[in-house]
Amino acid sequence: MTCKKLISVLLVIAVLALLLAACAENPLKAASGTYKGQYTKLVGDDTHNEEEFSLTLNDDGTGKHARDDMEFDVTWTLEGENFTMKETFLGMSIDYTGTLKDGALHLYNGDPNDIWTYEYFYEKQ
Repeated sequence: MTCKKLISVLLVIAVLALLLAACAENPLKAASGTYKGQYTKLVGDDTHNEEEFSLTLNDDGTGKHARDDMEFDVTWTLEGENFTMKETFLGMSIDYTGTLKDGALHLYNGDPNDIWTYEYFYEKQ
């Protein structure tokens, strides 16, 4: 194969790779939107607390968490169904982990197996 043919083949491969990358759906974009809080509860308790809270996720990995009549800045990531979020409150950071599947978001502000951890459940609007 001549050098010109090799360069042409490599150029075609590079263009195809760029096109495939451009067509791939950004998982942050697919997950972005407004999520309405349905309930909170302690992991070790079956009692659901009826509260008004919501989460707005932007496709750049930022957002707002509204609860307790306050609004908090958040950053978030999504890998498959694994969701992580960091909330800033009075200069302190609160870490959340959870899952996002079919518009249902379960978040935990600690170890999901600890009975004192709060679970937050949201549904995408």
